Amino acid sequence: MYEDLTEDLPEIYQAILEDERRKRYLKEIGDWLVEEYYEPNQAS
Repeated sequence: MYEDLTEDLPEIYQAILEDERRKRYLKEIGDWLVEEYYEPNQAS
């Protein structure tokens, strides 16, 4: 049972890393969109 788990660990870890990277990427895009579009509109 545990042998299977340790073989899968790299894939699971990779999936988690990919997910974190995607979240960070989306957050950066969101922050950029807010800066570009939302804040200039607030000033006018």
